[in-house]
Amino acid sequence: MNQIIATYIKGIKDNFMSKSALFWVIAWPVIWLFLAVFVFLRGVPAEFASLAKGQSTVSMVTFSIMICGMTSLPANISEDRQRGLFQKLKTMPVQPWKEAAGKILAVLTFGLVSAAIIIVAGLLLGARFNISLTGLLKSLGFLMLGTIASAGIGLIIGSLIKSVQGSIMTGVGIAVVTSAISGIFFQYAMLPPVLQKFARIWPMSSTNSIIITYLIGDIGYNPLSVLNIILTIAISLLFFIAGILLYTFYCWKLGDI
Repeated sequence: MNQIIATYIKGIKDNFMSKSALFWVIAWPVIWLFLAVFVFLRGVPAEFASLAKGQSTVSMVTFSIMICGMTSLPANISEDRQRGLFQKLKTMPVQPWKEAAGKILAVLTFGLVSAAIIIVAGLLLGARFNISLTGLLKSLGFLMLGTIASAGIGLIIGSLIKSVQGSIMTGVGIAVVTSAISGIFFQYAMLPPVLQKFARIWPMSSTNSIIITYLIGDIGYNPLSVLNIILTIAISLLFFIAGILLYTFYCWKLGDI
C-alpha cells in the first residue's frame, strides 16, 4: 500500500505542476465549452438550450478524462524513463502493478478535479441535466470505465514512445482526432454513417453517449443496448490489459533500453 501511495503522490505532483497537463486537461475543455455555448449552440431553440449545454458539458468532461489518461499518464512514464527511474526500481522490492496502480489513481484524481471544474463552468453557463440517483450512479460507473480505457491507451503510448514531448503530442493527437470523428466534439447525428459506426465501438465516445443518455436524454441511437454495453466494456478492458502488459514489458523488463 505504501508503494501505491508514494507513486500516487508523485503522480499528483507531476500532473498539477505540469503546464501542458493543466492546459490540455482543464483549460482546453473549458475553452471548448465556452465556444460550444456562445458559438455552436447559438441557433438552438431556447427550450432546448439548457439541455444542449448540459450535453456539451458532459462531452467536455469525457474529453478531459480521455486526454488526461492519454497525455498525463504517458508523459509521466516517459519522464520516469528518462530519469532512469525504472532501472532503479528494478533493484528494489517494488511490484510493477502497484507502481502502475499509483500512476492510474493519480490520473483519475486529476481527471475528477478537471471534471468538477468543467461541470461548475457548465452550470454557470446555464447547463441543466435530467438527473436521477440511479442515472447518476450509472453515469459515474461508465465514467470510470472510460477512465480505464483512456489509461490503457496512455500506458500503451508511454510504453512505446520514449520522448516526453512525443508521448504528449501522440496522446493529444489521438484524443483530439478521435473526439472530432466520434461525436464527442460534435453531435452523433452530425456524423456520416461510417463515423457513426466508429462512434459506437470507440469506448470513449460510446461511454460519452451512455452518460448523455442517462443525464440528458435521447442522442440519436440507443447506446444502452446489451450489445453496445458489452462492446464498450470489452474494448475498454482490452485497451487496459494491453496497456498493463506493454508497460510491464517495455518499462520494467526492458527498463530504460
